Amino acid sequence: MRGRRLSVAAVVVVLGAPVFATGAQACSCAPQVPVEALRRSDAAIVARLVEVVPRGNMRTDYRYRVRRVYRGARMLGRGEMVSVRSARRTAACGLPRRQARPIGLFLSRDPRGHWTAGICSMIAPRRLEQAAKQGGGRSRLPVRASCTS
Repeated sequence: MRGRRLSVAAVVVVLGAPVFATGAQACSCAPQVPVEALRRSDAAIVARLVEVVPRGNMRTDYRYRVRRVYRGARMLGRGEMVSVRSARRTAACGLPRRQARPIGLFLSRDPRGHWTAGICSMIAPRRLEQAAKQGGGRSRLPVRASCTS
């Protein structure tokens, strides 16, 4: 009888594992060199989060006040508010909803003209400044997502 209970329990665990595994998805970011990420981005800024505006179940607009522009100065300016579209949840590589300090962001433009970014597009402001000093702002190649969920 005990052996049969163990067999039934083993079957339940094996068959139930995929159900529980689907709920445990998380974002993982591929390593990127800051200078290269800066070159590939359409814009790069240091900004402070001001507001989070949900846009349905999947997307959210994160509104930031720009403190410094390292790339994209023709489109963005210091002190300006910029709306960045991202996934709604950090598990889907969305931006964090709470940030006490300014962050660096590599931004890209989607076909509709929205600025987009995700958690994999974040960088410490000091590291972004270092990348800019190393000459990362020269190329105009579009940024490609380096996040998977």
